[in-house]
Amino acid sequence: MKKVILRIGGMSCSACSNSLEKFLNKQDGIFSSTINLVMANAVIEYDDEKLKLKDIEKFIKQAGFESQGIYREDENNKNNKVKKRNFIIFTVLSIILMYISMGHMLGIPVVKILDPYISQINYVVTLAILSFIYLIYGWDIIKSGILKLIHKSPNMDTLVAIGVLSSYLYSVFGMIMIFNGKSEFIHSLYFESAAIVIFFIKLGRYIESISKDRTKEAIKKLVQITPKTAIIKIDGREKEVTIDEINIGDTVISHAGDKISVDGEVIFGKSHIDESFITGESKPVSKEIGDKVVAGSLNYDGYLEYRAEKIGKDSTISQIVKLVVEATASKAPIAKIADKISRNICTSTDINCNYNIYSLYNIRI
Repeated sequence: MKKVILRIGGMSCSACSNSLEKFLNKQDGIFSSTINLVMANAVIEYDDEKLKLKDIEKFIKQAGFESQGIYREDENNKNNKVKKRNFIIFTVLSIILMYISMGHMLGIPVVKILDPYISQINYVVTLAILSFIYLIYGWDIIKSGILKLIHKSPNMDTLVAIGVLSSYLYSVFGMIMIFNGKSEFIHSLYFESAAIVIFFIKLGRYIESISKDRTKEAIKKLVQITPKTAIIKIDGREKEVTIDEINIGDTVISHAGDKISVDGEVIFGKSHIDESFITGESKPVSKEIGDKVVAGSLNYDGYLEYRAEKIGKDSTISQIVKLVVEATASKAPIAKIADKISRNICTSTDINCNYNIYSLYNIRI
């Protein structure tokens, strides 16, 4: 058995992570897969004798997503720069597109070669080309929507894909009719609508990605609060171990200036502990035998021995991280309504759609 963490592209909501997780878990050779929406990664355990990494990436592609290789934190900054650059470029193109398509309606001076009443062919072809660029820009949304429909788990991407493609294809029909001399179809073009819908979806996801990046930074800071090593007492002797080696019931030692390693109860000593990161209390709190201590808090001025009670996922820090991830990954009410509509559309076309929206996150400290 082998374990790999892959970076996943194309996930925008909990329905996406849910559908990908279900699809991967159905594949022969994959023991388990856990999708983390906020971190945009997949933790996959598989049989390395049956499958190779390329096979897993192929499964991800079949599900409508993109495998971006082994997960590495240092790639975040590069991806953010690319997203920002693309967003700026398409913002400028959106302004140009709206000027060409709507300028004459608003009384804004329009160049003659792009005036729909003077140069219809130039006007239509320009809109078609600019809109097609947006189809390429939003191809991940369109592709995801189509594949989600094929896999019987339609969501917002499916509605966007249907709307955008319908608008563009109908406009292409109108363009052909204009080429054949039927100029009245100049009022039945919706190229800019298809393009602007994609732009606003991308705008929302760009803003969402900024929020997720901030959440990631907050999670990293929370994780770094807990020390990587600790000193435990075994048969009267002190021994330095990693956090993973501490078991419930172990006696952990904390000297002045050390951070508390795990949640526990003081069994010997007295000190003042800074718990401001979790309680907001500005002054250090006095701790003595019988009091609780929280992992990550700072021992100010005394010697303590405490019994380990909560470690790993059960610790206070882990619970905070879990809540932060779940809050960020939760779906807005309007998004839930859109998914219900898309599911109803699917049902009305005699496709058996039956899926539950939930998220499973794999945060370990």
